[in-house]
Amino acid sequence: MGELSCDDIKLCMISYFFFNDKSFLCVEELAILLINIYINILHHDRDRSHFTFHLHPASVAFVAALVTNGGAAVAISVEEVVLVVLGTWWWGESTEVEPQYLGAKIEGDVVTLDFVKKMMDDFKNQKCLHKRYAFQIVLQMREMLQALPSLVDINVPDGSLLTVCGDVHGQFYDLLNIFELNGLPSEENPYLFNGDFVDRGSFSVEVILTLFAFKCMCPSAIYLARGNHESKSMNKIYGFEGEVRSKLSETFVELFAEVFCYLPLAHVINQKVFVVHGGLFSVDGVKLSDIRAIDRFCEPPEEGLMCELLWSDPQPCPGRGPSKRGVGLSFGADVTRRFLQDNNLDLVVRSHEVKDEGYEIEHDGKLITVFSAPNYCDQFVLENQKDNGRLWSNIEKQLRWKYEAYQSGFIGWG
Repeated sequence: MGELSCDDIKLCMISYFFFNDKSFLCVEELAILLINIYINILHHDRDRSHFTFHLHPASVAFVAALVTNGGAAVAISVEEVVLVVLGTWWWGESTEVEPQYLGAKIEGDVVTLDFVKKMMDDFKNQKCLHKRYAFQIVLQMREMLQALPSLVDINVPDGSLLTVCGDVHGQFYDLLNIFELNGLPSEENPYLFNGDFVDRGSFSVEVILTLFAFKCMCPSAIYLARGNHESKSMNKIYGFEGEVRSKLSETFVELFAEVFCYLPLAHVINQKVFVVHGGLFSVDGVKLSDIRAIDRFCEPPEEGLMCELLWSDPQPCPGRGPSKRGVGLSFGADVTRRFLQDNNLDLVVRSHEVKDEGYEIEHDGKLITVFSAPNYCDQFVLENQKDNGRLWSNIEKQLRWKYEAYQSGFIGWG
C-alpha cells in the first residue's frame, strides 16, 4: 500500500487532461471499466489529506494482463486513459475552447504581454477569461510559487525602481489605475504586491488572475506576498469563495486555496527593507533566518510567527498590546527599532490597514503602511487620494535610496 498527496494526484490528473488533445471517447467502454475499478480502490483519508491506494487484486491482475499481452507501452497508454477519465470525473470541468469564444487566448504554454493586455481589456469590459486559460495560469503559478522560500530577497540595482503596493482587495479598476500611473509590470518596472489581493471587492477573480498572469509572463516583473485574506476562512466570509464559484467553478475554490498556501510570507529589499503584510512579533529576537524557516504550506495558524506576520498592526505607544482584530498583536516603535537593529535593517514596509492618504509613516520614520484600494469595499473611502499627489522623501543610508509615496496607495523604491 502506498500513499500520495491528494493535491499532487488531483493536479497530475488535471494537468494531463486539460493540456493534452488526446481524446478518450474512442475507448469509452474501457474507460468506464477502469474508472469503476479505480473509484472502488480509492479511499480518501480526510484527516491527513492523502489518498491511500489499496491495491485491489482485480486491478493488479488487470494491469498485469495488460503488460503481459500488450507490453509496457500498452499499459502506459491505458494509464493515460485512466488519468483522463479520472480527471474528468474528479473535476467535472470541460476545457474545450468553444468556437464562439473571442476572449484572450494563450498560444501554447507561454503567457505573453499581448495575452495579458487582451485579458485585462476583457476584464475591464466585464468579460470572462475561459476556464482553460485560467487553469493554465493558476497551475503555472502553483509550480512557480512552490519553489520560492518563505522570505524572498529582492535586489534593486542602482538607478532602478521597485514599486510596492498594499491591499487591493478585489478592486480591479484601482489596479488598472496604478498601472496607468506607474506603467505595467516588467523586468524594468517591477512591482511587489503585499498581500490581500482578494475579498471585499467585486472583482477579486480579475485581480488575482491579472497578478498571476504577469508573474507567469515574467517572474521578475512582479513579486507577490501572502496577506491574511489569502486563506480559506477569510475567503469564505468576505466574498472571494462565492465569487470564484460564480465566475469560474468549485474546482477553482480548491485550487486557489492551495496556491495561496505557496505564497511567500515576506520580502527583503536590498538587505535593508523588510516588507510584510501585517507586522512584527510577540517576542524579541526574531531573526530573518527564523522567518525563512517557517513552513508556510498551510492555512494560517492562530498564533506564532506566521500568524503575526499576516495579522499584527503598529501602535503609537511603546511595547506590545492586544490586537483590535482579536488575532496577532499591536506593537510599538521600540519593538520595530529592536527588530531592525537585530537584523541590520533600516525600515519596515507593511499594509493591512486603510490609510486616508494611501500610506502613513510611523514609528519615527522606521515603519510605513501602504494601502492601495481607494474604492475599498466598492466604496470611495480614501478621499485624499483623488488628486494623485506625490510625496518625495530621501532616506540617507548606505544605499541612499529614495521612496516615492503616491496618494494612489503605492510606494516606488529605488
